[in-house]
Amino acid sequence: MTEIESQDYFRAMSKEPVMQKSIRIPSQNGLDYVAGQEIIIKIDPNLKYFDPSQTYLEGKVKINAPSYTSQPFDAPSVAGATPTRLQLDAETGIQCLCRTIRIMDSNGVELESIENYNTMVAFMYDYQTNDSMKNKRALTECSGFYNTDNRGTFGSTKTSGNNLELNPFYENEEGGTINASWTDANFVDAKFCIPLNTGIFGAESKAFPNAMLGGIQISILLEDTNRVFRQVDSAMRFKRLTLNPLFLDAKENGAATYASVATNGSFNTFRLQSNNSQHTEPQQCPFVIGEKLGFQRYVDGSASVVAFQSASGVPVIKEISMNDDLIQIELNASVEIDGKGMDSSAQNIFVYSQSVQDTSSYDPTYTVSDVNLIVQEISPSSKIESQMMSALKSGGKMVYDFMSVRNYKSSQLSSDRVFNMRLPLMESKAKAIFSIPTDATVYTSKQNINASETYKVAVNDQRTANPDYYLRSNRSGLVGICDHLSDYQWIYNGRLQPNRKVETSKVSNSVSINAQFIHELDKALSSARIFGHSFANFNKNFCVPRALALGNGVYDARGKDFVLQLNYNETTAPTKNHLWMNFIYHIRTIEIEANGNVRVIV
Repeated sequence: MTEIESQDYFRAMSKEPVMQKSIRIPSQNGLDYVAGQEIIIKIDPNLKYFDPSQTYLEGKVKINAPSYTSQPFDAPSVAGATPTRLQLDAETGIQCLCRTIRIMDSNGVELESIENYNTMVAFMYDYQTNDSMKNKRALTECSGFYNTDNRGTFGSTKTSGNNLELNPFYENEEGGTINASWTDANFVDAKFCIPLNTGIFGAESKAFPNAMLGGIQISILLEDTNRVFRQVDSAMRFKRLTLNPLFLDAKENGAATYASVATNGSFNTFRLQSNNSQHTEPQQCPFVIGEKLGFQRYVDGSASVVAFQSASGVPVIKEISMNDDLIQIELNASVEIDGKGMDSSAQNIFVYSQSVQDTSSYDPTYTVSDVNLIVQEISPSSKIESQMMSALKSGGKMVYDFMSVRNYKSSQLSSDRVFNMRLPLMESKAKAIFSIPTDATVYTSKQNINASETYKVAVNDQRTANPDYYLRSNRSGLVGICDHLSDYQWIYNGRLQPNRKVETSKVSNSVSINAQFIHELDKALSSARIFGHSFANFNKNFCVPRALALGNGVYDARGKDFVLQLNYNETTAPTKNHLWMNFIYHIRTIEIEANGNVRVIV
């Protein structure tokens, strides 16, 4: 019998305790920032070491409403921009405002740079997520979460973008009757405390040698306004129509009772069905005072849904109250539904917001203020410091490894049915690659907020295939779109990788999954140290993945001719031009010599 010595299991290690304290470092180039500006934060070399995994960015964000038109409630219609509830991207929260993050040392040596950082975070958050993570991000990063008080009861899919009463970006009017106009003052400062999901500030908890680099500078470029704002989902026509409030009955001014609306009948007050959580209090209604409304007939299995056109102006909300435990909406004037009757017992009629659609432009802005970096300073003992400096002076080097990301971009036209994309990779220790085909269309704020012309996530509008009826994306440019991709295959190092094409036709048709594609995605996520807790958004944030090395291994991508072959052989052609974001996860090394020379090995 072989005896196993205890030292095979236990090894004595020399560890010394260190002191740690929290330091707040303010931004250096201003107090308030708007879209397109840069936030610069410098960590002074006097702060010798810090724990990057416990570093956070804090501050406040306020949404600034567009210039609302005056609201004369005696007029049948109101021209120009009118109110609606606005929020930032529900899945990423404040992270969607960060377009690019760069980290440099005191001599301007670039340690790390991630372009389209918000796209990378959107991808990571869509897969590395569960209910606990979503709730934590909602508390600290101002993202959304699924609130059962605003849940759908009519078959729509679950969403984090419909939190009406616990939204950090605005405050509701209180009371059983709401009749105060919604103004810019309803939008409040949303406080945030977000992690920086870069390599240096990633999950690895090891001391960062800030003093040896002469201090570092963090630069954050803020995203444009036309890509960050969203309406709440239950107010939108083209997102999840079946989540919206349902029309119940109405009455004309002075009428005694509620009833169906006869053909060409007029009304100025109507009630909502209790479906989709429209009950208990007026604050559960997704609309606000001064908001323009539309009505849409919906029949199960119908390929066409008719939007009612008013013959006497666009309905505008004057008051929201309760009537017999039902939400009642009073309009600013009577409206007549041209050529139609409205009978909820014969058909389902959904109510939606037209405030964004029924205007030439809708341009909210945002302001970021009081930005600070919270750093956990580490103070090692003098003994440890002297040992490190002695090793450096004797010809040694300090080596700091971390997982980083680089973005290689490529564009593709929608007319390209076969597309070969070449990537000039330069990473010597590559781990995985995620090629994300984003919608390259440049949308205005109005187009992106109301999602009327954006990518259709669910291919088939039929009720039998899509319980939301519509499901257009309001995250254009932030997430990947499959867009009728049939299959793909990588070619590098003179070989096909894998040795057969990876089918994606079922994913692109929104009817099922392709097992090999999911397997490839799972491998790549593991290689990039992204914990794939959820694959629910595999077709809502699509990517073409490839694990370049498994486990702790790395792959030398230098000098290799990387080609991604994409085939669009489906009956339906691609609908959008694509901007491919190819995120290469790799190990990056910082070498620091005794004379202060810094070398970054990619």
